[in-house]
Amino acid sequence: MVDFVAVHPRVIGALRERIKGVGTGIFHGLIQIADQLGIDTIWGEATLNSAPFYEKVLGLEKVEDHFFIRGETLERCRRQFQGLHAPQT
Repeated sequence: MVDFVAVHPRVIGALRERIKGVGTGIFHGLIQIADQLGIDTIWGEATLNSAPFYEKVLGLEKVEDHFFIRGETLERCRRQFQGLHAPQT
């Protein structure tokens, strides 16, 4: 269970360009933990403000008040994480 992922309101303004990838990194870590523990479904809840982030990071068409990371969504997250950490040639 992830209790919450939050962004301080001040980050949304001027600092936004300097601070990036924290939420995405948390989700990639969550996927790794789920894999290590044999968890096949992650349940999340969204607010009106956070839904667009979850849609983007999870590749989902529409997130409303809750969402599930499982099946193809979980696989997509794994592939994204592996692509970010693949050896550069």
